[in-house]
Amino acid sequence: MTSLDMGYWGGPMAELERLAGPLRSVPGPLSAFEVREGTYRGEPIRAVWLGRVTSGSGSRGSTLHLAASLGDRPIDTYVWARKGSTIFGPTAVTGDADFDERYIAAARPQEVVSAALDEHVRAMIERRWPGRDTTISTADGWVSIIAGTSTPGRHGTPPAPTGPELQSVLDDVVLLAGRLRWAYDARRAQLVAEGGEAAAQAWEQGAVEDLATKQRTGRLVAVVAVAVVVLIVVAIIALVVALVG
Repeated sequence: MTSLDMGYWGGPMAELERLAGPLRSVPGPLSAFEVREGTYRGEPIRAVWLGRVTSGSGSRGSTLHLAASLGDRPIDTYVWARKGSTIFGPTAVTGDADFDERYIAAARPQEVVSAALDEHVRAMIERRWPGRDTTISTADGWVSIIAGTSTPGRHGTPPAPTGPELQSVLDDVVLLAGRLRWAYDARRAQLVAEGGEAAAQAWEQGAVEDLATKQRTGRLVAVVAVAVVVLIVVAIIALVVALVG
């Protein structure tokens, strides 16, 4: 972990290994300084450190995401505070009018995420992020919750997460992953019962293609956003050169 400040993360790493046993390094996204896997209460879990590099291998700050496995199920979700939020694509309907009025949840597949946001998961969201956006995200078959950051903020660098705080995040992310897996498998079993294996496979293929389309769209939007910024910078430089000249 040469890119991470082990003076900051050394304590949390020791606590994670106390909770989940020895953590082994595994390949991860290019944006990650370090990815480690272990097992917590019989569930595969990941600790992923993301951040920004200032020079060489030194990091300006890093954020720890604790994740639990969804397996190969094509599930995608994140939750925003409803006020002023816009989510493109299907959103969850939980049946809890108060929750649905205050939060809006991206949901792929819609019926799966809607079912997974049961009273226990909704209570967890409201306990962790009352009235504001959550830090839940899904990617590459994992659902994660942010557990801590060493990135300096308005009031300086926040304290590193403690053992009880890490355990609480692990408990919550394992709960969330379990509910998402259960809801997906229950929906698949229902389709098999109603229309046979072919119906379930067609539904699964549709879910895979829908998620792939969403990911391609997200990448395209990111490329366009970068291109727009570059064009603006070039235009400003050209204007300054013209004025100076």
